[in-house]
Amino acid sequence: MCGIAGFFHPEGSLPENSLEILRKMGQVIEHRGPDDYGESLSDHCGFVFRRLAIIDLVHGHQPMISPSQKSIIVFNGEIYNFLELRKELESRGAIFRTNSDTEVIVVGYEVWGMSILDKLRGIFAFAIYDFEKRALLLARDHTGVKPLYYAFRSGHLVFASEIKAILKFPDIKPNLNIKCLPQFLSFLWVPAPNTLFDDIFILEPGTIMIVSTEGIRKKRYWNPDLSCPDDTINEKTWVEIIDSELRRIVDEQMISDVPLGAFLSGGVDSSTIVAFMNQVSDQAITTYTIGFNRRDLKDDVMLSDLEYARLAGKILNVNYNEIIVNPDVTSLLEKLIWHMDEPLSDPAAISTYLVCKAAKEECSVMLSGVGGDEIFGGYPRYLANQLAEEYHQIPRILREYLVSPLFLRLPTGSSRLLRNAKKFLRSADLSFEERYFGYLTYYTQEDLKALLNMDFNWPEIFGGHRQMLEKYRASDDLQSLMNLDLMTFLPYLNLMYTDKMSSAVAVEVRVPYLDHRLIEKAAKIPGHFKINAKKRKYIFKKVAEKYLPHKLVWRKKAGFGAPIGAWLKGRAKEMMLDLLSEETIKKRGYFNFSFVSSLIEDHLKEKEYNANQLWQLMAFEIWHRIFLD
Repeated sequence: MCGIAGFFHPEGSLPENSLEILRKMGQVIEHRGPDDYGESLSDHCGFVFRRLAIIDLVHGHQPMISPSQKSIIVFNGEIYNFLELRKELESRGAIFRTNSDTEVIVVGYEVWGMSILDKLRGIFAFAIYDFEKRALLLARDHTGVKPLYYAFRSGHLVFASEIKAILKFPDIKPNLNIKCLPQFLSFLWVPAPNTLFDDIFILEPGTIMIVSTEGIRKKRYWNPDLSCPDDTINEKTWVEIIDSELRRIVDEQMISDVPLGAFLSGGVDSSTIVAFMNQVSDQAITTYTIGFNRRDLKDDVMLSDLEYARLAGKILNVNYNEIIVNPDVTSLLEKLIWHMDEPLSDPAAISTYLVCKAAKEECSVMLSGVGGDEIFGGYPRYLANQLAEEYHQIPRILREYLVSPLFLRLPTGSSRLLRNAKKFLRSADLSFEERYFGYLTYYTQEDLKALLNMDFNWPEIFGGHRQMLEKYRASDDLQSLMNLDLMTFLPYLNLMYTDKMSSAVAVEVRVPYLDHRLIEKAAKIPGHFKINAKKRKYIFKKVAEKYLPHKLVWRKKAGFGAPIGAWLKGRAKEMMLDLLSEETIKKRGYFNFSFVSSLIEDHLKEKEYNANQLWQLMAFEIWHRIFLD
């Protein structure tokens, strides 16, 4: 986990104060890599690098020029099969000066060209400048674990691991990308390649971009076939396949020259990762679990995982570390939004930051269970889509005049069940695609119109989703939805806050479930093995049963987040009322205060659970103050 940044002009000269600019870009992302600093400047290209040393602690300095002196690289991430690739390159006569994975990439590029990307297994974002071709190559890993942003200004391509570094380049001013505001409000994130900053973009996962005197070329290098399940394989064999794959991946991803541990939430995903770490390690695994005080949890929809985390820790005989937090939300939120770059307001970001901060005391590398839901079928909305088909069997007159109105009129309060039921019923009668979009969004079309003081086209909000759904449509609806989440929700929300929050405290998070070969294999598991008799992640849980108690494996899903609903009625109430005051809302002009006021009132009176919407609006206001004002 490191920080990279730089700029390139294929035809003109770089700014006179290029070195000063590079240093400012590197300084603002110092948190990503406190162990080392490097810079490089040539006629057309400048690179800067902040290093968190994980592999080859002595010789991994970057920017790294190739032994042939033909190209130079800055690289953020880890290549798990670099030793295997190194041997292959050495057999072809390549010479290496270090033991780092960085050098394997740049030497591999000179031997295999763009095909190097087909050989890499890992998490990465890198830039390679080819001196002879006067071309810059930007690349991002298969699923988007590592972010990479870019912008164009005065003939320059400017890139960085974080947007705040790009803003250090002359004449790049932070402006709101207002046309994407409806999408941000709907999903918590903006579909790629756009960001909430006007004219600043993000490179899509599994994509390369080449900039040279011939122009700009961008293409996907990873286009997996996720469309057709394999019905010839039985349940027992699928369990064996996934078991073997996970054992290989976890073993591969435990490579590190610094202390390594794991998150243990008490959920089946993280617990299973730790179980496999036990299988390949002869030492007790160090784990970290985060919890919140009982008072906050009592007044929120969030469930506690601590009972199950403690059970997993005991069964797996780990070096168990449990942190019960009672954070100063007012000061913490502003800090985290600065680190986030965009106001991604998923409460899970708070938990991620706090547990990474605690883990950093012993471990610089942590393995995580992120991605298990997307590839094995774990989200409640997957089951909801199936239940909607059964719901349609209820006579229409009962659905329209009895069932739906009855539930929709009930106050949600802090009831998780009612909250989910109402969201289900608002979309259950829609078509397959529209129904799923309804599960993904925070607002109905009517609510978004009432909130926003701007015109928008409701169908266009989901334009990117429709394109992605069509491109990765599978032979069954469940896999189609999982593919959509894998290509949108996962990289732009879950992986984004995971990277930014861990980077804030210089921790590298690895995600075994997102090994791209495992993703391709898991896509072949038939739908009835992913959700079986209403049980989600069925095949995966059959694997987990081999290592974990039944009580933990088949427990109710708790999710990962923070008790923001309780905070907004308590310690964060005054902050909310200040950030979302009538004066502030009207001054900005984006939102209708009467609607915002109703969200606040209904939440405080426990009529509706509006914590997610309010938290998002608060994060947006703080972001606006930090970056735009």
